Amino acid sequence: MENTEQHQAALEPKKSGLAGPAFQYGLLIAAGLIILSLIMYVAGMIAVDWVSYVGYAILLGGLIFGTIKFRDEYSGGFISYGRALGFGTLTSFFTAVISGIFAYVFYALLAPDALNELRVAAEINILESNPNVTDQQLDLAVRMINPLMMALTYLFSYTFIGFIFSLVTAAFLKRKDPMDY
Repeated sequence: MENTEQHQAALEPKKSGLAGPAFQYGLLIAAGLIILSLIMYVAGMIAVDWVSYVGYAILLGGLIFGTIKFRDEYSGGFISYGRALGFGTLTSFFTAVISGIFAYVFYALLAPDALNELRVAAEINILESNPNVTDQQLDLAVRMINPLMMALTYLFSYTFIGFIFSLVTAAFLKRKDPMDY
């Protein structure tokens, strides 16, 4: 009898809130983004524009993977649109916090030269897009590129983009429980 109860318990989904699994998958996604950043730094491509698109692809893929795993392992194979949206957004937030902390440490302590490279690239982009910019405006814009602003940018952009991605992916990944009326 006891063996049957253990077997049945093993088949039931784990009951959990969103925070634990969202942190777990946020950490995995952040690890992917950190590895991408380190590869691009070593390759001398830290200021290349298309890298951000690869980062967004990592975020999107991680959100899809994490939401499917959460649905199947923690929600019994079913998840509402709202719960999938909440899980994806919370996962994105944890990704953003971890990535933001990494960005601050990376640009402030490990690779200040990468920050200078970003400043030069930003200056070039600003001058190309607006040749009439004043020296004061250009100086202000370039000074805004610092470790704290990089961390805050990661925090807000990954959370916001993750929310947008989750709005869409939740529609495809939701699965209604036939037992709910």
